[in-house]
Amino acid sequence: MKDGILLLTQREKEVLHFLSKGMSYKEISGRIETSPETVKKHLKNIYRKLKVKNKIEALNSVKLL
Repeated sequence: MKDGILLLTQREKEVLHFLSKGMSYKEISGRIETSPETVKKHLKNIYRKLKVKNKIEALNSVKLL
């Protein structure tokens, strides 16, 4: 669902961008100045909004791979 990217908040888009660069949750949390647990929460929201089950599906659905 490539239109799913429109459902994401700016922060969720940032998290997905950093994820596409191969960054770990800890690295992403440092970049966006939050905890790794918050990054995980953002990812859960991303998966739900994009109707995917994992990082690979999420990245594929928005063509970031």
